[in-house]
Formats: sequence, C-alpha cells, structure tokens
Amino acid sequence: MGWLHVKRQKYRVLFLFLICAITVFILNRLTEFDLPGEGLSRTLRFEHQQDRLTGTLILPANVISPPVVLLVHGDGAQDRWSDGGYLPLVNYLVSQGIAVYSWDKPGTGESRGNWLAQTMPDRAGEAALALEKVRQQPELKSSRVGFLGFSQAGWVVPQASQRANADFAVLVGAAINWRAQGFYYGAQRRQSEGRSSAEIQAATERDAADFDRAFTPETVRLPCLSSCTRQDFERRNAHADALSDIAAMKTPVMILMGEDDRNVNPHETVSAWAETLPTGTPRCIRLIGGATHGLLRSAWFDYQLASRWPLWKQGLFMLSGQYAWAPGALSDIGGWVQGQRCADAHP
Repeated sequence: MGWLHVKRQKYRVLFLFLICAITVFILNRLTEFDLPGEGLSRTLRFEHQQDRLTGTLILPANVISPPVVLLVHGDGAQDRWSDGGYLPLVNYLVSQGIAVYSWDKPGTGESRGNWLAQTMPDRAGEAALALEKVRQQPELKSSRVGFLGFSQAGWVVPQASQRANADFAVLVGAAINWRAQGFYYGAQRRQSEGRSSAEIQAATERDAADFDRAFTPETVRLPCLSSCTRQDFERRNAHADALSDIAAMKTPVMILMGEDDRNVNPHETVSAWAETLPTGTPRCIRLIGGATHGLLRSAWFDYQLASRWPLWKQGLFMLSGQYAWAPGALSDIGGWVQGQRCADAHP
C-alpha cells in the first residue's frame, strides 16, 4: 500500500499547488483595481464657474517630466475612477511611465456642483482648466499633457484641446452628432431585443419626429427652471455636433472605435474624423475588431451599459483586469501618448 500512499501525497501536493497558483492569479488581477502602489499621488482641486472640482494626480515612479493624460468622462454621474472601472487602464498607463489625472464630475465624489447643468462647451472649459492646473505642477512644467476621453468626450475634447493648447488627444468611442447618436443607440437596443428591420426603421422615424418636435432651437436655449435635471441636460445638449470643432483641431489626435460599438456608430465616427480634420493635423484613426464602445472584448462584454452586466460578468471583469480590453487597445493608447506612435492594425 506504500505506492498508494505516495500517489495520494503527490495528488495532495498538486492540488495545493493549483490552489496557490489560482490564489496568486486572482490576487494579482485584483491589484489592478487598486491605485498604483508605486509613484506619487496627490489631490488637485480647481474651480470652474460655480463648481469646485476635486481629483487625483498619479505620477509614475522615477520618471522625469512624464507625459500626462487627463481622463475626460463619458455620460453619467461618474467619479474620478468611474467606480473603479478605469483602474486597470490607469495602472497600465502608470506602468508605462505615464502620469494620470482624473477628477470627479460636479456633484459626484468630492466635487461640488451639478453635472446635469453643464453643456458640452461648459465641459470643455472645465477640461481646459484642469489641464492648466496640471501644467502648473512643478515636476510637470516640461511634460507633454493631453486628454484621453470617452464617448461623450467626443464633443468635449476637440474644444478643450484648442482652448488649452493640448499636446495630444485620444478619443475612445467618440460621438459626433447628438441626434444621430441617439437614433443609432436606440436601433442597436431594439436589434438586441430581436426587433425586425422594419420595426426598427419605423421606431427610428418616430424617434426622429419626436426629437425634432421637442428640441427646437428655441427650447434648447431655455435655461433650467430650478436645479437642472436629466431632461434639462438632454434638452440643452440636443444640438451638439463635433464637426466644426474637428475642422479647427490642430492637436495630434488618436481615434479608436470598437467595431462592435453598440452606443456610437463606429464607421460614422471614423469617416467624420478622417474627412474633417485639417490637412496636416497628425492623426491615428482606426477601428478595432472584437471591441465594444469602451474597447473591451466584445466576446465577453457585449452590452450597451455596464450597469446591465450580470454578476458573473462583473466578476469576469474583475478577474480579467487589463485583459478585459481588446488586444492591442491599451498599447495603442500608450504609444500615442508617449510619442504619437500609430501601430499597424491588429489582427
């Protein structure tokens, strides 16, 4: 029976080894949802109009005059790290020697104000002031500083880049026209619900008629009656369109769109930027296959809103960390920030 005892011992050792390996793997992934442990972080505050904004600047360790990205949020009441969803991206950027600054939207986290009271030009002015605040930091006076924006930032970053003379910009899932984006979003939602093409077309036509009736030039200009609501926010931004700002943009810009974007039409965005940017403006414009609106792997996270993820998808995201992003997406962003490198398209 000695051989049987030895065999059992080997299985026990192998089992313990697997448990330890799995534990190390999980702990390693979960650390990507912590703020970077190395380097320096500090709180930076600034004021825009009546709002007092608060955010965190993270500097990579032992890097002199690192490039700096300012994160510009998409839609919604987002704090500086988007409820932790940005942290794997932040950890990646810092590991590449890139500093990161992000702030809570007005009325979220430690920031005072009401983000629902903002128009897109308001948001652009806020982002430009944030960039100026970062440039005032002693160790960043010689740094290249720019924006990394998501979705709704497609209306914000082109304006902010010109106001603040940004050194670079990166846009992910960038919207072009508020009206068209809303119809695309609705059509994609109905398609996921199994509606027929005819049903989707009819519903889109009804949406267009309702939109044009509700959001006239006169109603868009009306102020909020009291505290601005979501309805006010949509009304006051209903005519947002990025084309004129893109046409005036001189900032080197990277546009990354997931081919499986269910929120913003990726082909429309790619075409608009390619055709509208002034000749001579450095650019890197590309579609990323197998990627969502936020450049996550669409095979795993094919949803319009993260709030609709089931619990097991949330767990998968936590365990995946940086691997939740489509292959090459993070390195593309890092390469552009570090030196306007536009790598070949990924398979």
